[in-house]
Amino acid sequence: MEGLRKVSVVIPCFNGGATIDEAIRSVHEQTYPNIEIVVVDDGSTDLCTIELLKRSEWANTRIVWKDNGGPASARNRGIAESCGEYVLPLDADDRIAATYIEQAVAVLDARADVGVVYCKAMRFGADSGLWMLPDYSERELTIDNVIFVTSLFRKADWTAVEGFSETLKHGVEDYDFWLKIVGGLNRAVVQLDEPLFFYRVQDVSRTTQFNGQRPIVVTTYADIFRNNIAFFARNAEYIFEHRFGIYDELVRYRARYARFDALMDRHVRVRRVLSGLWAVVCRVIDSRLVSGLRDRVRAVGSGGK
Repeated sequence: MEGLRKVSVVIPCFNGGATIDEAIRSVHEQTYPNIEIVVVDDGSTDLCTIELLKRSEWANTRIVWKDNGGPASARNRGIAESCGEYVLPLDADDRIAATYIEQAVAVLDARADVGVVYCKAMRFGADSGLWMLPDYSERELTIDNVIFVTSLFRKADWTAVEGFSETLKHGVEDYDFWLKIVGGLNRAVVQLDEPLFFYRVQDVSRTTQFNGQRPIVVTTYADIFRNNIAFFARNAEYIFEHRFGIYDELVRYRARYARFDALMDRHVRVRRVLSGLWAVVCRVIDSRLVSGLRDRVRAVGSGGK
């Protein structure tokens, strides 16, 4: 392994005993040989998880114990105690394909300008299929988070931007982190054109809870904007292109359906019948047909479930 840069896979774990072995096995199956695993127990309260970690015998794996502080705090602690030059966060309920680290390391080794390497992804669990995220561009990153947290980056860059923000308690701390690397350090991002990450979808998760609280979502995004105001100022045209594009869609919608809405307002009974029929249609449509509309929402906060 001489000459191969060490990669530290950092796995925060809060009551994740049911799935963490699967996550760690996916790391052990990597084709890249120089890897360490740092599991950070973030104050688990589940006795089964605690016992599993206490008696664990996973190869090349260290367990770090800390009080509960959230995913950002756990990642920062694990990275601080890691020995690798490169870092890959991995949630305790997700998996990576066998060649992910090898392919990502090759990009960072070859290009000093690149700060983040990630890939296409698959979903599994409560929903399945290809995760339909937009291809990476700075325009897409300006509009919203399109990079999941299980991406390879340089530990030196983590140090330079002072790690993941631990003040973003509710989610999307990974979005803030990528903005600091891209905007603050002027690093490039490379997306591998292959699904090498497997994201577990849950009916109820940190992400779904976050997205269900609009005031918290607004406050969190406002804080991220203020933290990275130079990046957003640099890309202000993208913001307003997107904003006025939404306006145009709304105008077209109103022009197309205004007469229909007026008709329904005059015939309340018909409206009720059609609303009931539409509810039935929505229930029977294959969830995969609408999953693409949810993917961007799931991308937000994928940094911790």
